[in-house]
Amino acid sequence: MKDNQGNKTACLLRRLLLPVFIGVAVWYPSQTALSQGTPWIAEPRTGSISVSYYQQKATEFYRGTETVKGPLEATGATLSQYTVWFHANYALNDAIAVDLQTAWAKSFVNGAVGPSGGQESYNGLYDTNLSVTWRFLDELVSNTPSVAARIGVTIPGGYDTGYINSLGDGGSGIEGSLIVGKFWNVAGASAEIGYRHRGSTMVNPDAVGAAQGEDVDIPSEIFMNFWLFVPIRNRVRVGANYRMVNATSGLDIGGAGFSPSRFPGLEEDSQLLGLQLFVPDLFGSVSVHIFDGWIVGGRNTAKSNVIGAGLTVGLGGGFGSGL
Repeated sequence: MKDNQGNKTACLLRRLLLPVFIGVAVWYPSQTALSQGTPWIAEPRTGSISVSYYQQKATEFYRGTETVKGPLEATGATLSQYTVWFHANYALNDAIAVDLQTAWAKSFVNGAVGPSGGQESYNGLYDTNLSVTWRFLDELVSNTPSVAARIGVTIPGGYDTGYINSLGDGGSGIEGSLIVGKFWNVAGASAEIGYRHRGSTMVNPDAVGAAQGEDVDIPSEIFMNFWLFVPIRNRVRVGANYRMVNATSGLDIGGAGFSPSRFPGLEEDSQLLGLQLFVPDLFGSVSVHIFDGWIVGGRNTAKSNVIGAGLTVGLGGGFGSGL
């Protein structure tokens, strides 16, 4: 009887958190993994649409692994990026779901941008990610955690690279990951490990140090994501998240072969620690989340503080009610 009651509580926690988790799993700054997967699938032929706003700011960065003032030591300027994310998720059946994620972003650096050249601000379409998730083990019908495999492709936005405040690295990519998760009667947790292969991008001919017609290889990455969720009271959930991205090769800022035009070729590693507040079904099928996070370790990346908030709207009758 006690085990049965615990299972019912775990199912309830999963049902309440699932719409929010599916919506927020992908909303993070560009230093971290572009997407994060989930081993939990919505009710067949239902889904969600999410919109969020994130800002990240840094007055320090990692030059190699050393923390230094920047990005412009002489002026103490702040490197900022503002991003509006759009994410859509749809469950084809009880085992397979598809996701679309894209964003509009704007970067800004006060005053002149120093030796890297470029403008104070850039804006435009950020990278788009399309993915498919296959859950092949479901904790509700087996004695194991939920386990899923995910594969995704990245389509680069049309922004310029080679500046300290470029929106991203450019270049296409393909990624795959394995995801494990489980809900108990008092909490839920998930873990993901994956590999992202990146292509090359043409060097911006206007960037400092560029050679005409030159391409730069974007390093491939190993990434890991960990989540923990705990309910407090009836309508509020809190979560903690740790994300790690580790480039498998690349240049160091100021090292051999580096010039600003080759920013996409940096060995850029990052570790992000974040806290989230979830309010499921705040207005009918509309859920809300708030995020605050910090880059706590890295290599050749901005030491940013990241804050954001978003809305998730569940689509389809009884979204999540069949879980």
